[in-house]
This record gives sequence, C-alpha cells and structure tokens, in this order.
Amino acid sequence: MATEDGGSLRKLSERENLVVGTASGVLEQVVLQPLLYWKNARQQGLAFTLNPKLLYRGTFASASNLGIVTGLQCVLSGSFQKLIVGDAPKMSISQEVGCGFLGGVASAPVCCILELIMIQQQRFGGSLPFAVQRILQTHGPLMLMRGFTCTASREGLFTAGYLGLIPAAQSACRDYEVSPWWGNCAGSIGGGLFVAAVTQPLDTAKTCMQGDLERSRYGSVLQTLRALRIEYGSFRALYKGYSWRAANLVADFFLLDWLVQTLSPVMFPARFA
Repeated sequence: MATEDGGSLRKLSERENLVVGTASGVLEQVVLQPLLYWKNARQQGLAFTLNPKLLYRGTFASASNLGIVTGLQCVLSGSFQKLIVGDAPKMSISQEVGCGFLGGVASAPVCCILELIMIQQQRFGGSLPFAVQRILQTHGPLMLMRGFTCTASREGLFTAGYLGLIPAAQSACRDYEVSPWWGNCAGSIGGGLFVAAVTQPLDTAKTCMQGDLERSRYGSVLQTLRALRIEYGSFRALYKGYSWRAANLVADFFLLDWLVQTLSPVMFPARFA
C-alpha cells in the first residue's frame, strides 16, 4: 500500500477507500473463516472440529465484521495520513504505523459490536437477527460494547501492522532494489507473529468476555485475566489459541495487503494512471 509517491490510501478518496477496504475484508474473511473458528473455539475450551457446518457458522457476521471494519480502517487511516502527512511524497515508518494505529482504534466500536454478535452466534447458533434480538432482550444494548477496551487496543496494533509495518517493509525493499513482494512476506510473517504475541492476552480476554455475557465465569478485563490464570494454573492460559491466531494474522496481513493493492487500481484505474 505504500508506494514511492505516497501510497494508495492517500490516492483514493474516503468513499473509494471504503469500497476497496470493504471488498478486501469480505473476500479475506471468507477464505480464512475456519482459522477464526478454531481460534475462538480453542480460547473458549470448545472441541476441535472439521465440520464445515460449524466452521462456517457465523460467516455472514464475521465477513460483515471484517468487511465493514477493514473499510473503516482504510478510510480512517487514510484520513489520518492526509491530515498528518499532507502532500508529502513519502511517509516515515512512524507516520505509517501511527496513522494505522489511530485508524484501528477509531474503528473499534463497530468491530466490538460485530464480533460480539459473531461469537454469540457461533456458541448458540441461530440466525443473525435472532442472535441480536436475544442479546438485546436478555442483556440490553450496552452489553454490545462488552470487551471494548480489549478490542480498541487489539485493533490499533492490528491496523498498525497491515497498514503500517507491511508498507514500511515494502518501501525498504524498494530502496534496496528488492521486489516489494518480499517486503509483503517479511512484513506479514514478522508483523503477524509480533502483533499476535503482543495482543493475544487481550484477544483471549475479549473472546471469553463476549462468550460469557451472563458473567458467570468472566467479569471485567482484570477479573477475566485473573480468572483465566486461576482456572488454568498459569498465565499461559492467556495464550490459548495462539497458534491458530498467529496463523490467522499472518494470512490476514498478507491477503489484506495483496487485495488492497490489487483491487485499488482495478476498481479505480483513473487514480493510478
């Protein structure tokens, strides 16, 4: 996404960034839905399965989630880039990563609500409208924001990765006359593993909290972290599902970057003429 003349996010308008980001997010999630299910199941102590009916349960919610959130993150990160960098031909690494982080945090409210609905649907089944109706009737609208702090922290770091670290790695490859494809690979693997390791405790706590709206086992963030440590005997419990999530993030980073770079000039060729 970062190019020698400033990157596709700044080339496109807010509406165009929304379209490209949404399309990229939906396509990426349809491909990687099984990894997301296995990660969530591992974190909640559910049995491993290869049943496609279970693996793709909640796909509409998760694809809608990633499509909408990725679109928002592209719009918001692009807006922060234009605000902070302006018309400068290139951005520094700190600017790219910082704008990605701000865009991720700003997208967190929408992401929190959609992920909570998806997790509830995966656990209890039923249609998307039924899951929303059950949550609102049983717990009230404020419950839709359960796990928001964890979500905001995680999304900020996640977006800093795929809209910051990968473009920075690609720019470094260009400086050394190496194919940017290697920058995508290095940024995806290094950034994905790093972000997964740093944010895994937050993601584990968020998943457990959103799967337990009744608060029968997990209360606040700190209470959830403490309960997991006591329940499983060590803080290693916070890294439940890490291997699935790390694989998911590496694939996320690679696919999202590739899709955005590929779809941007296809959908809006006049911007890249």
